Amino acid sequence: MGELIERSKLGMLVYGNGIEDNFRNNSMFMADKYSKSDDMVTAVDVSSIQSGAFYFFHYMDDSNWMRYSPVFVAGHKKFGNQVVVFAINFNFIPLEIRPMMFDDYLLPENFENNIPIDTEYEKTYQELLKVGFEYALMEYNAIQIKMVHRIHMEMLPRFLCSQHPKATYDPKKLMEIWTKKLETKKERDKEMMKAMIEDFYDVEKEISGKYKVLKEHIKRLQKSAKKYGGK
Repeated sequence: MGELIERSKLGMLVYGNGIEDNFRNNSMFMADKYSKSDDMVTAVDVSSIQSGAFYFFHYMDDSNWMRYSPVFVAGHKKFGNQVVVFAINFNFIPLEIRPMMFDDYLLPENFENNIPIDTEYEKTYQELLKVGFEYALMEYNAIQIKMVHRIHMEMLPRFLCSQHPKATYDPKKLMEIWTKKLETKKERDKEMMKAMIEDFYDVEKEISGKYKVLKEHIKRLQKSAKKYGGK
């Protein structure tokens, strides 16, 4: 058991009575933080987004699970004038699992000195693939990110046990999504390995025949990019 899980357990004793009470209290606390800026939850420019750090994105999208995104950034890619940020969207991850995902990678100095986790996209994707949550690694078109707050590592236990009040937390739905995604896990992985991120955001381009499992996902990205800004 590592530093993050120990701190998360302590948080359960300090910020509520059980996980449901903690979740409710933390969600209201963090939502208030996202309307301000301080040393623990800091409003930053989109251009300063750093791999290995935790953020809250206000994102232009029709889905509240995307519009209010608590994330871990795994990397980014630039093509043409566009920048795509790759990040784990915790709205798709059950509360109990979130601290376990990062516990092995965090030491006391990460918290005390606000040091990001050493990571990259491929490493993050492969770790998620092992447990079937690779679909939670989302693509964010930088032009659609309207506000960013960086989460200080000391705030991580509260951040991971929270969700924006407008992005409903539904553990039953999360389990249904996870079970359904497992059915197409191998096919999705194969398509991701040969995917061209340019295809995902080119709203004028027909979706390539090489995408079957990812087809609806790409359609949603193209629709969102066309509506809120992009190619």
